[in-house]
Amino acid sequence: MLAGLESFNSTFLSNLNATENRINKANEELSSGYRVNQASDDPGAIDAILGYQGQIDQVTQIQTNISQANTVAGVADNALTSVSNMLDQLTSIAAQASSSTATAASRSSLAQQVQGIEQQLVSAANTTFNGQYVFGGDSSTTQPYTFNWSVPGGVVRTNTSTNTMLITNSDGDTLSVPGQTAQQIFDAQNADGSPAPGNIFQNVYALGQALQNNDQPGIQAATSSIQASVVQLGQATTISGNALSWLQQSSDAATSKLTNLQSQLGSLRDADAAQAATDLSTAETAMSAAIAAHGTLQIKTLFSYLG
Repeated sequence: MLAGLESFNSTFLSNLNATENRINKANEELSSGYRVNQASDDPGAIDAILGYQGQIDQVTQIQTNISQANTVAGVADNALTSVSNMLDQLTSIAAQASSSTATAASRSSLAQQVQGIEQQLVSAANTTFNGQYVFGGDSSTTQPYTFNWSVPGGVVRTNTSTNTMLITNSDGDTLSVPGQTAQQIFDAQNADGSPAPGNIFQNVYALGQALQNNDQPGIQAATSSIQASVVQLGQATTISGNALSWLQQSSDAATSKLTNLQSQLGSLRDADAAQAATDLSTAETAMSAAIAAHGTLQIKTLFSYLG
């Protein structure tokens, strides 16, 4: 009889332990939101879960990089918009200076305005964001240009770096953002190192000098050159706009990919809250019933019949 009692108690405790494990498992799923909290919960799903999580981490970092690059590209694009406005002012100044009513004195006054605009252009070339020069290329901590009207071109180049930095999207495609350096935009050079026709700094400087010298032919030549600079800036603005468009598309693609990956991960890892709640209620009811039944169960032995 004692052996039977021990066997009964052992079975009861084993079942009780199994029920308690089901309760703990259901509680863990409800509190964490996950069906798989450790490898033993579903060994066959672990490799896939880790793979999806790795991809999610990678795409999330790509999203962060794209967001930062998009901000920088936006700052660069705003700077180019301000430069466009400056070139419009210069076009207007050149038209005034070419008028038959223009005098040496009025042209001298206009020359001072041109010099001021050149200084503003240098500031645009030196645009910063978070302490970095947006058009500084690979040397983004070095100022690209210094204004100096006493030298040819009116500027001193202090950063000759190119831009080789690339950003990668979730499809593995790459793009240089913002892509263009201050020299490429404002100080375009020919292969021999001489100023290219659209060189903004040089053409603005030439207009200012012609105005100061009351040089009518020089003013006319500089007026044409300013138009070449407008074309030069237009090309830079197009590149900037294309970069912004690429970044937006890349951001949308990364968001879509991240949503898909999270859905696939969730299908493997996430708990069914309704089912977990049902399992918890069922296990708790079973445990309460088992304990109550065990407490009222009468097990008689030989000693029960002895007086």
